[in-house]
Amino acid sequence: MNNSKVLVPPIKCQGIKTKIVPFIKEKLEWDGAGIWIEPFVGTGVVAFNIAPQRAYLCDKNQYIIALYQGIQNGTITSHIVREFLEFHGEKLRQQGAVYYKEMRDKFNENGDPLHFLFLNRSDFNGMIRFNRHGKFNVPFCQKPNR
Repeated sequence: MNNSKVLVPPIKCQGIKTKIVPFIKEKLEWDGAGIWIEPFVGTGVVAFNIAPQRAYLCDKNQYIIALYQGIQNGTITSHIVREFLEFHGEKLRQQGAVYYKEMRDKFNENGDPLHFLFLNRSDFNGMIRFNRHGKFNVPFCQKPNR
């Protein structure tokens, strides 16, 4: 387990452990044998920095799982993400909250992982929250350049 640079995941959420990864790695007593299991992977920052050979990364949030499955199977690449975020980021810069709400509505219709990533990058403080009907309902962060 290399303790140098911390790998930062593509999404953020409340309680992300990026800043304490070095502490976790320092305190971890594991020889790398067996299977690493995370029932609540969240952003995945701990698992990605531990980098186990075998792991079960689970979460109840189907959109986080869909994003990481897309990355794993190659349907979501850094090139695809960059193009998507640059295109929609420019529209967000121009239209602000109106465009954010349009994208949030589209996500609530299609559940697309790239829309989820866009919302996570442009919503209030990277929050991930759904109402009782399962609709993403975090407001715009009011920072179009984000």
